[in-house]
Amino acid sequence: MKSISKFFFKKGFPLFDWKNICNELFSSKDNLTINKPSKFAIKNMNKGLDIFRIIGKSDVGQAIIVQNQLVLGIECVEGTDNLIRRCEKYKKNDDRGILLKLTKHKQHNELDLPTIGIQTVSNIKKYNYEGLFIEKNECIIINKNQVIDFCNNNNLFLSTFNKNI
Repeated sequence: MKSISKFFFKKGFPLFDWKNICNELFSSKDNLTINKPSKFAIKNMNKGLDIFRIIGKSDVGQAIIVQNQLVLGIECVEGTDNLIRRCEKYKKNDDRGILLKLTKHKQHNELDLPTIGIQTVSNIKKYNYEGLFIEKNECIIINKNQVIDFCNNNNLFLSTFNKNI
């Protein structure tokens, strides 16, 4: 990503800081929705963060699915939507599981930020997950009001966390 940003800069296309220019795309609220994460969801989030602390430097992906404090999948080249779909077949009957979306170590803040949108939350609903956690002030939410309304209307939570790694 650094090579790509240098290339654009040399060609006269400076990059901009999404967080400063488009801060309305991010969230600093703990909970964006009416529904709050259950105790199972919070335990799953903590497990996902524990795993990310171990694998995060490998630059694999920006999302993890956790259910029953077991990692069902880690995002690779397939992207978040395919991760959500792929992990559905591994789910058990206990808690519904969660998606955790976060920045990688040394994430390039101008070209490669974690992003969610209506497609992400539609898939969360379709494959019967409880909801999703996004990293506070680090994840772009495309059509934020539409995403929040969809979650509220479909009994999903959308909450943030601080990675602190």
